[in-house]
This record gives sequence, structure tokens and C-alpha cells, in this order.
Amino acid sequence: MQAQRWIAQNILNAVPPHDASYAFARNRDLVGAANKHAGARWLVKMDVRRFFESISEPQVYFVFRGLGYPALLSFQLARICTRLPMGGFTRSPPPHRRSLPYRPLPLGHLPQGAPTSPMLANLAVQALDVHLAVLAHQLGWVYTRYADDLTFSRIDDIRRSSAMNLITLVEHALAVFGLAPRHPKTSIASPRARKIMLGVLVDRERPRLTRSFRNNLETHLYALTSPKIGAAAHLRNRGFASRIGMQRHVAGLLAFAHQVDGAYAAKQYRVFNMIDWNS
Repeated sequence: MQAQRWIAQNILNAVPPHDASYAFARNRDLVGAANKHAGARWLVKMDVRRFFESISEPQVYFVFRGLGYPALLSFQLARICTRLPMGGFTRSPPPHRRSLPYRPLPLGHLPQGAPTSPMLANLAVQALDVHLAVLAHQLGWVYTRYADDLTFSRIDDIRRSSAMNLITLVEHALAVFGLAPRHPKTSIASPRARKIMLGVLVDRERPRLTRSFRNNLETHLYALTSPKIGAAAHLRNRGFASRIGMQRHVAGLLAFAHQVDGAYAAKQYRVFNMIDWNS
């Protein structure tokens, strides 16, 4: 883990992803992705199935090779940053193969949650981003990717068949690059439908928080500041494991709100700062 943190900070953090990628990179965030689709009349959303696990050890190797590292060092860096399918990062050969430690051992993949995985995944699928950006432009769509969430939008009027054709072409592109869509997550929002991506509304000129999100946040804050309820009762009512967990959850909601609507979040932060967490 210490080695991965060093690699993430000193190597990967300095490499910008594709312009369409908005997660796990400097000066890229959820709101930046949402802004690209603001005012959309049509919105197509797709999700990559087992995104990190689909990025293989050879792909990670070629990321480091592409950054200019020699073959053996790239090989070792890829080994550090991937894990075996059955779990674990070590690849100790069996006793009778100790003299040939790099022969046919199972190939690894990116582990979800590792410090290096997000940035390596971005770099490993850069060619896919290039392909999808060109495809979207040719067909009149705007494309962004936020980790495993693919979003396409347009502001003009089209037939639904055009959106269906886009989905077919994207699925084919994913297959070429060794990825697969998570079909239950694929959706088409037509002009009359609500257009929510990454948890925010993008049907107007600026991204907005959804009413359900605001209601949820304000309910937490009301209960936590109410003399009739308070932190202890809210903890029990909502089933939080601990007070610190509850506090972090509400703080996370506020941080998300701040990204999208700073003025609204500032009002709610004032309420948050009034909470007596020992009540």
C-alpha cells in the first residue's frame, strides 16, 4: 500500500487523462462532467461492468511503458499495482519453479480501492475515450466518462432510434477494448424525461441538486438540530453504526451539495455547525 501511494503521488498524479475523463484527476470533478451536458434534451447513460477488474495486468504494464519506463521496471510496477483474481498482491512461485519466478503465473487485474487503481484505469482506457469522443462527435453527441459512468447528450431534436444506434455502437466499442456494459444501468432520457447524471439534474443551463437529495439532507439536519430528536435518537432511527459515521455521512452530503450549489450548501453548513453531536 505504501508503494502504491508513492506511485500514485509521484508518477500517476502528474499524467493528465483524456479530456472526456472527469474522475480521479486534478481539476476534474463531477460538476465539470455535468456542465458538459447542461441543457441536454437527450441523455444516454451507460455503465461499465466490473470496471477496475476488467483492466488487466498487461494493460497496466503498457501504461507504464507508455510513460517511458523500461520493460522490466514497467513489469514490476504493474505487478505492484495489480492483484491476482483469487486475491492478494504477492505472486510467489511454487517451490519447484523458484528459479523461474515469472513464468505462467495467473495474470492480475486492478483492485478496486487501491490508491493507484483510479488513475491507472483512466490511463488504460484512454484509447477508448479517444474512440468514443470521436464517435460521439461524428454522430452529434457530447461524451464524458466519470470512472465507469459513460454519458452522452445532445441539445437538438432526434428520433429515439438515433439514441439506440449510439448505444449499439458504444457496446461494440467496449467489447473491442475488453469491456462490457452493465445493461440494467443503460438508459435513455428523452426531452420530456428527467435528466439526472451522477446524481444531479442537467436539464437546464446549470447542474442542479435533485429535490430528493435536498429533502434527504434537510431531514438529517432538522433531526440532528431538533431538541425533540437529537443525535442519539437519529442515530438509532437511521441505523447508523456510530456517531462519527453519521457525522461523516452528513458531512459527505454537504460536500456533494457544495460542489453543485455553493449558496445552498452554505446555508446548510450553518445548520450543520449548530449540531450537538453528544445530544
